[in-house]
Amino acid sequence: MPIAAPWEIPEAEWRTQRIVRMRYEGPEGNGTLRLVLRFEDPERFHVSASDRLGRRWWDLNVRKGDALVLWVRERTFCRYAGDLEVPALSLGPVPARAVAALLMRRLPAPPADAGVWQETAVRGGPERGVEIDFEDRRGRRWTTEATPAGPIRWTLWRGGRVQASWSRDEEGMARLEESDTGLRLRWIQPRPATELAAPLPAPAVPSGYRPGLCAADA
Repeated sequence: MPIAAPWEIPEAEWRTQRIVRMRYEGPEGNGTLRLVLRFEDPERFHVSASDRLGRRWWDLNVRKGDALVLWVRERTFCRYAGDLEVPALSLGPVPARAVAALLMRRLPAPPADAGVWQETAVRGGPERGVEIDFEDRRGRRWTTEATPAGPIRWTLWRGGRVQASWSRDEEGMARLEESDTGLRLRWIQPRPATELAAPLPAPAVPSGYRPGLCAADA
């Protein structure tokens, strides 16, 4: 079976549900989020974020590349066709699948040249790694160190300086830091994923929600 590229979610991870515990630290304060990811495939998934008291913060529903974000506390929504802005991050516009990719410890953006992985694909045992340097379709530069099991670390560059960096350790803890905002995120999946019980509903705006301010391309 071909090795999945660092920005791809292996098919063995499809049709699953998982809980992710996330700790954030930044200019607006510190806190903890509980995220539930219900994942059919890279084009169909749902993420719900709530605090430790069970209060929902936001929901993301992605279907065939289009995304609907509900800001539950403000009762506003944003629709995206293609790229979106990841809630709470300043990575800039990325494919809608980026949220699931981040939570599942993959790269949030693919290269503009799909052949870059074939040219440098990892061969041999899982201990062997490879470094990849590429641009996405918006011209942003990414570097990553990856093994057949997935990326170990990656960096998003802005010119000659680091905009954001990500890494994971052997215990499964992921860490993301943004240089400009000072935001730090740590997250882990404390239990194995379970099978997704039912197909996901189509994205729908609940009654009483109004359009919000959406930063990415609509």
